[in-house]
Amino acid sequence: MKTALSHSVLPWIVALAPIPMLAFAGDSAPIEVLYEVTLDIDHDGKSDRAVMVREPNGQADLYIYLGSGDEKLDLTKEPAFLKKLTAQVVAGLESTGKGSLVVTYGCGGCSNDWETTLTIVDRGGEFLVAGFTFDWDTRYDMGRCDINFLTGKGVLSDGVGGSKPIKGKFRPIRLADWSDDKSPDACDVDG
Repeated sequence: MKTALSHSVLPWIVALAPIPMLAFAGDSAPIEVLYEVTLDIDHDGKSDRAVMVREPNGQADLYIYLGSGDEKLDLTKEPAFLKKLTAQVVAGLESTGKGSLVVTYGCGGCSNDWETTLTIVDRGGEFLVAGFTFDWDTRYDMGRCDINFLTGKGVLSDGVGGSKPIKGKFRPIRLADWSDDKSPDACDVDG
């Protein structure tokens, strides 16, 4: 009898054994919504939604949902645009009221504080980095580099000497191509 019971239980053990592993595999930390704003980024008269989320691995991603600004946020819905933006601390996401989106991230409270601000616009169905501002406050100096890619002009300021125009022309960068490695050399505080 003991042998018959063992043989009848064994198939159930084999069948149920993968279930805890599947639950464990799906047991990852949830995506955390950091900020969300509604705006009309594509200027079509419909409300759009932009959302900054923190992935379980620490990566901060920007989701843009076109025409979904009046709907309840549903992160399972595929966004019109998704950009893995930064692993830094996201300090804000806001709309300028003119259809531009402003994302701020960096390291505040560090021994060397810095903050990057991107202004994102839609031009002809393409999301572009239209503006870039880099602020820093280190043990040795402080300053700001501000580039308007739409006008092609920039200004560099240091903490004590005022500001001066940056020589050169700047063009908008596709948001899909953006990375902190693509920030303008003129804003490199290390030299």
